[in-house]
Amino acid sequence: MSDWNEIPDLTHWKTTMEFSIEQAALLMAGIDPFDFTLAEVKSAGHPRWKKAHGHALGIESAIRQGLISPVVCRGIYCGEDWNNGERYTRPIKPTDRDVPLARDETIITRASLLGWVESENVPIARIPRRVSPPMQAPAVQPAMPEPVPELLPLPYQGHTSEGLEFVDDAIKQLWSTYDPDDPRTAPTQEEVISHLRERGAGANMADAVNLVLRPASLRRGGNKRKKVPTREGQ
Repeated sequence: MSDWNEIPDLTHWKTTMEFSIEQAALLMAGIDPFDFTLAEVKSAGHPRWKKAHGHALGIESAIRQGLISPVVCRGIYCGEDWNNGERYTRPIKPTDRDVPLARDETIITRASLLGWVESENVPIARIPRRVSPPMQAPAVQPAMPEPVPELLPLPYQGHTSEGLEFVDDAIKQLWSTYDPDDPRTAPTQEEVISHLRERGAGANMADAVNLVLRPASLRRGGNKRKKVPTREGQ
């Protein structure tokens, strides 16, 4: 990287649905995990290495407190009588505080990470918007900056129900990163139903919410043409 203060293009990570703690922390600090590890950004004196390590600690705390549910959770051990005292890892419970988490092997989902970032208002590094300099000083007041688009709740006109709460939750946790131009970014039916069942939805409710939120082009089987009955001899 020619200028470490600049945030690189990270769009090649857009379709990744799962990250290690290390990858997530680096991305939140605007550093490409393909270029550096957490140890390397610190030893190299990267200007945002403290942000990356701070995000790693924050993610670990969120896992310990149940705010982020890891897909894989592994702890770091050091061999004594065997393995020549070298580092090794093995699965642990997220609440096990006896050993540190293996940041490069503990895996979290994009949805759970974004849910935590949004709920806790965690600041992350973003590419600054480039503004072209004006040809001359304007004679009128400058225009107000455009608001940043965000996911708004559906307009239920003050009405609510358990089903609508499941819809909002599924949109926020699973569909907020869906790109219509890239079907691979859509959560699978199994992911949606499993998430809703974990939140307390019944089987029929989970199926219904998944059906309502899933675009027709992503439903299994697609639209089938109905056969038109014909008279014999015609």
